[in-house]
Amino acid sequence: MEIESKRIRKKKLTAVRKKRPSQKVQEKKARNNKRPNHKRRIKRKKHPVKNYLKEFIFAISLGVVLVIFICSFFLTIMMVHGFSMIPTLREKDQVLVQKTTDLKRFDLVVFKSGNGYTQIRRVIGLPEEKISYTNDTLFVNDQPIDEKFIIDEINESQRNGKNFTEDFTNWTLTSASVIPERYYLVLGDNRPYATDSRHYGLIAKENVIGKVTMQLLPFDDFKVF
Repeated sequence: MEIESKRIRKKKLTAVRKKRPSQKVQEKKARNNKRPNHKRRIKRKKHPVKNYLKEFIFAISLGVVLVIFICSFFLTIMMVHGFSMIPTLREKDQVLVQKTTDLKRFDLVVFKSGNGYTQIRRVIGLPEEKISYTNDTLFVNDQPIDEKFIIDEINESQRNGKNFTEDFTNWTLTSASVIPERYYLVLGDNRPYATDSRHYGLIAKENVIGKVTMQLLPFDDFKVF
């Protein structure tokens, strides 16, 4: 009986030992269990970064599109053609134009002339004003106004015994005592050679595109008006 009971105990101990995995197996399982978790943690970290980059790029792209769309209603870029605005602007200069019809004296205005061409000239006379030039002096409602933007050209021309701007009045241009409402008198800065209101008359407000606010190109001549 004692011998049989010993055999039974040995069998139980052997069975118990077989059921318990070795330490190496346990360590291997532990490593295998850790690896997937580690990979999952890495994936969780990378996923938010990708989403953030996608959202950031989308926001930037949307912002650029909106800016371009909004600016198209208020701003435009155009190239200067001709030599009527020398020395202020020259052929092929690029300028930024603000779309508006609210003009002041000496603004550089962009408008469509009668022949359909887009031109840039300087506003000299406003609605309901009397304009005249005498001996290179601008008179607005009989009051002299300095034209500082062409003072060097005026002095040079007078040293040569000539007027930079020929004498005229709005009466000689329109047969009216003052400029009518919703009309402007415009001149080129290159007065002896410019084509302007002295040739094609006053410009109507509905033909005005806007005013030049900045010269963009060439970079060396960048300026704000």
